[in-house]
Amino acid sequence: MLIDETSYLWKKGDAIVISLEEETNTITFDNAEKIYLMEGTSTVSVYADTELSELLYSGVLPYEPDTPIACDGLTVITDTFPSEFTIIGESGIEKTVLTPYLNTTENMTAVSSSYNDDGYYTVDGLSDFMFARVAASTIYVSSNLYVGFGSNTEHLKICRRDGCSTAIYSQIGELDGGRQFLKIRFEGYTVYNNQIEANRLIYELFLLSTGNMFLNVIQTPTSGNTEASELVCNGTTTSLTLHDGVGGGAYVSFYCGDDAGSTWDVQYAMYEDADTYSYAYLTKQGELYFTISDGALVEVPIENLTAAMFMKYGFDELPDAELITSLENPEFFYWRTGGDEKLVKANIIAYPYPSTIVANVDMSHISILGISLMTAEYSGQVGLSFSIDNGESFSEEQDLGDWLNTDVEELWNSLPENRLLILHFILHDNATLSRFKITYTN
Repeated sequence: MLIDETSYLWKKGDAIVISLEEETNTITFDNAEKIYLMEGTSTVSVYADTELSELLYSGVLPYEPDTPIACDGLTVITDTFPSEFTIIGESGIEKTVLTPYLNTTENMTAVSSSYNDDGYYTVDGLSDFMFARVAASTIYVSSNLYVGFGSNTEHLKICRRDGCSTAIYSQIGELDGGRQFLKIRFEGYTVYNNQIEANRLIYELFLLSTGNMFLNVIQTPTSGNTEASELVCNGTTTSLTLHDGVGGGAYVSFYCGDDAGSTWDVQYAMYEDADTYSYAYLTKQGELYFTISDGALVEVPIENLTAAMFMKYGFDELPDAELITSLENPEFFYWRTGGDEKLVKANIIAYPYPSTIVANVDMSHISILGISLMTAEYSGQVGLSFSIDNGESFSEEQDLGDWLNTDVEELWNSLPENRLLILHFILHDNATLSRFKITYTN
């Protein structure tokens, strides 16, 4: 069936090959799919539903829709079976929806169900959840109205006072796509010795495997018995507004600014996943397009450069310089599925192909009795290969610095009768060779 693509997080997926074993085939995807290209050799009719009421395409494959088709399944009728049907596009998982878990203790485990003053309880954290560059494997929930991530420290203060807890619950759940969340529910009062409704505090804190957090403050005091509400991380304190004086609360979403949880963007709104965007690169020389496969440039049959071609052939990372030096005046193309338009910039440093300096060293003069020393002045990567058979063959290239340590007596004795040594100095990238000297024994 067709789905609302805005409710999903999308990423470039692997090609899906489906066997069409019958005339009518019902296909259910493991994840949502956004289809950019359908390939095969059959004539097909593709429907969005099993009732065959919503025709998406009828005709010969391949088919590239004008707008990608977001769906969780298809029905395909084919005139050729068995045959194969290939789908190229994006794979999607549902965005995080926390609404069903708000303001409820359903499916939660009681960490504490009794009065506690000046104490704290620990809850196992999510694996790899980071706060202030520390893996928060243990969460500390204090009756004095703060939460510590990885240590019993006042990281998140929620109407912080000398209060008390009456019940604490926890739950680890799983969202679509295997993403996990940890929910902690706190019930208590902001005054430890005055447990009245006017001092009541109830909140729920969600830690997400994406590294983000969400705080649902359900009930706050009307008595005015509230103090600091803050997020403290890496020496930075962010003041929070969590109560309105009449018992109301707040939704607060905390979005981590890096993988280490060292910076946080605070938004007073229901938690929403940030959209994700697929992207790809292609390169071109003349009329030919190239992708990268197994570390090598491979020509691909592209006539029209469409989103589907990027999905099918595009590569995810710019190649190493060595891969593209064989291309003359290459062009690079970058594509992504959406989001704000941004200028793509690249810093490109171009070096010439390795250049070779040839030196014919004639040591046949009667006064030259041997070699005592070889020296050179150079910079960068300079290689050397040599011939001691009048240029009929050359040694494999080696680093010039290594070759300068050659046993000079052995080199002299290996020279041919005409005492000719042919040297090839090979300059890579921006290397230079300003001087090479052989000191003879006379």
